[in-house]
Amino acid sequence: MTGIRRRSLRSSNTTARYINHMCLCTIGTSVVEDVSRWTQQFRKGSTRLAILQLVGERERYGYEIITAIRDRTGGVLELAEGNVYPALHALEKEGHITSSWREVEPGVPPRKYYRITPRGIEHRAALVEEWKTYAEAIARLLEGE
Repeated sequence: MTGIRRRSLRSSNTTARYINHMCLCTIGTSVVEDVSRWTQQFRKGSTRLAILQLVGERERYGYEIITAIRDRTGGVLELAEGNVYPALHALEKEGHITSSWREVEPGVPPRKYYRITPRGIEHRAALVEEWKTYAEAIARLLEGE
């Protein structure tokens, strides 16, 4: 489905609108939104930027990236391993990061450390610029008239 499809159902207290597969339901004065889907899209879009930012600061291993994202965002952005590792593999395949295995200490399995490449630095800069432009536009929109 492309474009916007709106359908209104009117009863005493209920109005429902369907916009691009997302349901926004107003019941009385409260708004119930499919927040989990919206949040998933935000996470998906910000995962690559978060990874590139962290490995751009210093080399890190996968679990360290996951905990740093959670800690630095105050738990707002908490990503599962199932989201981070595929993103790491994709970024590596695209040439934005590289990796190397390291033995940390005897008896502990080696860890795969990731670092940003020159191409990744350029990609991160482009993502940061787009993110700032988008965030500023939304902030202006939310200020109202």
